[in-house]
Amino acid sequence: MKFLGDLETGSKASRIKSPVAIITLLMLLTPLSGCLNNSEETSPSSTSQDLEGLLRINHIQMKGTHNSYHVEPLVSPTREYMYTHEELNVQASQLGVRQFEIDVWWDIRDGLRVYHNQYDSGTTCPTFENCMNTLLEWSNANPNHHTTFIWIEPKDWPEQSMDITTTVQMSGILDEIESEITQFWPRNKTITPADVQGDHPSLNDALANEGWPLLEDSRGKVIFVLLATGGMREIYLEDYFPTGRMFPMFTSQDDSPSYAQAIFSLTDPIGDGDEIEHLAAEGYIVRTRADSGGEEADNNDTSRLEAALSSGAHSISTDYPAKVESIEYWVEIPGGTPSRCNPVSAPDQCSSENIEYVD
Repeated sequence: MKFLGDLETGSKASRIKSPVAIITLLMLLTPLSGCLNNSEETSPSSTSQDLEGLLRINHIQMKGTHNSYHVEPLVSPTREYMYTHEELNVQASQLGVRQFEIDVWWDIRDGLRVYHNQYDSGTTCPTFENCMNTLLEWSNANPNHHTTFIWIEPKDWPEQSMDITTTVQMSGILDEIESEITQFWPRNKTITPADVQGDHPSLNDALANEGWPLLEDSRGKVIFVLLATGGMREIYLEDYFPTGRMFPMFTSQDDSPSYAQAIFSLTDPIGDGDEIEHLAAEGYIVRTRADSGGEEADNNDTSRLEAALSSGAHSISTDYPAKVESIEYWVEIPGGTPSRCNPVSAPDQCSSENIEYVD
């Protein structure tokens, strides 16, 4: 202001020169102003573009559901079965769920059936095909969703109760699962072990050197994960990995060979919190559970949920993804839109809107 005041009150000579001075001043300021304005306008865009090259699918923390198809039986033999989920597409579109768990049983008449067990058979999608079609319809309608995880748990009574795998091999349930995924889910909407491994000698080596696929390259896609332990897992490792078309391997223990370790299931975030945090920091993906058997829900106990959130687990599975009548407990991802940046593995400049934004 003093400079302009001097121009206004100075000598005649100064007044004659003032237009030149003003023009000169404007010429000097205009590029500077332009630089400042361009910086302000492009900064968010530049940040987003920079993040596109940084954010990967292991930088996410999402809400998941346990036994995602489940419907409470009319007469429940145990508190554990007393919960009901919305249909899978409603969970995805309205509740922000991005990780699903589906139990499958091989049936000689109907192929792969979906239910918990013979005492707890209520389901929103009675066959594996039904479940996939429901999720595929939602995915196609929302192509910008971040990578969604579908955990598949093959069920077989002899294998589960006595670790006898004869019926697993006779039924070919693992083959049937792979076949139905190939038939009912588009290949270009999946991320497979081969996609992650690339030219590296093992999946583990690929993760150590390249990391998981970029978030922006993975939108609208899913990862199918085999949820199995014991004899079922051994069959999978021997016969299907890494040649299986859709399953990335996971392990819930440290006894699987390192070449097959990519996705872990550690369901106790309090007891296993340190291990979950370590795995997340090392670049692995981990699923955990915020509640089990109705205990946390009945007591509105959030200690397990809080441990899961802080541990860096990538998916936090629950029986209560939304509030239900007479129960105060339910799970939400704090600040999620619906998911959020992983507190352990995501870069500092990450924000939930970079992951996915749903109004």
